[in-house]
Amino acid sequence: MDPNAEDRPPTIEVVEIDVEAKPQPVSGTAVIDGENIPLPIREGEAAPGSQAITSENQSIPSPIFQPPMASSIFRTALRQDPITPPPSTGKPFLPNEHNESNDDPEKIRQLHEEEFQRRLRGEYEQAQRRVGEVVSENMNRPLRLTSIRLSPVPKTTRPGFLNSLLSPFISPPSPTKPSFFNPAPPTPTNLHEILLSTKSLVAYLNEFGIYDMDRVGIRFEPKRGGDPDEVEMVLALREKGRLFLKAGTEVGGGEGGGNVTARIRNLFGGAETLEGNASIGTKTKSAYQVSLTTPLFASPLLSFALSGFSLDRDNSAFASHRERTQGARAKLSAILPWGTHDLQYELVNRAIDHLTPNASVSIRELAIPSTKSSISHTWTSDTRDDLWTGTKGRLLKFTHEYAGLPGSSEKAKFFKSTTMSQLSRALYPGSQINYSISSLTTMLFPLFPSHLGSTYLPDRTYLGGPNSVRGWAVGGLGRRDGPDSLGGDLSWALGLSVFAPIPKKEHWPLKLHGFINGGKVVAYDRARSFADNLSKLYQSPNLSVGVGLMYRLEPIRIELNFSMPLIGRKGERTSRGLGVGVGIEFL
Repeated sequence: MDPNAEDRPPTIEVVEIDVEAKPQPVSGTAVIDGENIPLPIREGEAAPGSQAITSENQSIPSPIFQPPMASSIFRTALRQDPITPPPSTGKPFLPNEHNESNDDPEKIRQLHEEEFQRRLRGEYEQAQRRVGEVVSENMNRPLRLTSIRLSPVPKTTRPGFLNSLLSPFISPPSPTKPSFFNPAPPTPTNLHEILLSTKSLVAYLNEFGIYDMDRVGIRFEPKRGGDPDEVEMVLALREKGRLFLKAGTEVGGGEGGGNVTARIRNLFGGAETLEGNASIGTKTKSAYQVSLTTPLFASPLLSFALSGFSLDRDNSAFASHRERTQGARAKLSAILPWGTHDLQYELVNRAIDHLTPNASVSIRELAIPSTKSSISHTWTSDTRDDLWTGTKGRLLKFTHEYAGLPGSSEKAKFFKSTTMSQLSRALYPGSQINYSISSLTTMLFPLFPSHLGSTYLPDRTYLGGPNSVRGWAVGGLGRRDGPDSLGGDLSWALGLSVFAPIPKKEHWPLKLHGFINGGKVVAYDRARSFADNLSKLYQSPNLSVGVGLMYRLEPIRIELNFSMPLIGRKGERTSRGLGVGVGIEFL
């Protein structure tokens, strides 16, 4: 482009400033695109970049001028109206919209505070970026984490427990400790691996529930007296309060109640927990439990628990009695990559009492005390991303129980298997309509002589209700004697539910709900073969359909449904019409 052309683009030329030797107001000019722009200069100030001028060996204060803002320069250069900066008053420059109130000290203080906060945030973000750049540049730098130092040392945690807890992160795992209970990654060899190991350590500590993870401090220092590539982690752990007390209400399983929980954390300095719980409710008249839980091998993935309990449950709504249970449990739990395993021994005494005046003859004959000594194993694998309207994952739960160990009553001898599953998906990718398929199967095989009669009442299975097979009353499926449900030894239930958002209210927790439920409960006939009993179980199932609303009130779910039984049996107790279900587990 020709620089001498008449239509050349706007230019910005050098600023020329005249400064007199006397401390009198002077002015400067900026030549911008051929125009002289006056620049006000305050008395006693010098232009930036100018030297102090002396006259007669006396110093004259350097005058300072207020340069034009960049917006003024560019607007003038683009042949727009210039913005003349306000005359200097010794006060901070305020935008035009604040000119009327720029004498208000509070407004000035507020502006100063906002500017300070902006600068502070900028400096902090700049420092963070710098730290991130330094870390990124040194990710592959060879380093070794050779020690972990606690500063300060936790007051109540045992040193031996801490040593077992932290040692896997700085040394190879012990051969006496199973590898799947060691969450530490391989020994780190560079900064990147050290940071990953630190992340695993923090998650590991959080599993014990005895440290306040919001107050954990971590820093790295060169190893004292070590090699140049050795670093030491300085770990600051703050323990949670040892005492915990909570009172609340609970709703679920068709009943409501209140509870009180007291807990002592880190009882003996090894992440042990002593907990007591007491509750009362509409169906569970009273429930008390005391448990002591401790981790094994200083691992949160393996624990052992001892508990004692007492329970008084009112079953008069479907079986005209109350059941009192007292006993103790010992449970070993392991969290493995493929699921959670619980191995449990239980010794429990059951009593059937408080019969209602209209109790049936069958219930009166079965109202005898019994003792059960059993061992059971439960495997649970839950990979769902949502309990009810998930889009991936599934729930599988298998429980197998053998009763008949020393101490059991003569008819408390059986093998029982329970299977529970649930799967939920979107109707199609991206759809807000979800479907859920749930199943529950229970099979009890008596192991006592057949001449002794049928199994005890507390060992039987009951189906029906708003949380189970909808369209029937609680315990309404299966054999009955008058007003009482007698339950069964074999049962299954299957449910298909569909959830859809309310039109134009997709964000609401209230969803439309439709379902189909089926199931059956029968007694195990010892005069028939196992195959014949299974055939009887799956022939002519009960069936119901319905529609309604589902409301998500985390962590529970509330349903209001209209149910219609389609296939049933004479004598069973149906529940046609509206029904309300509250709880966590639904068919």
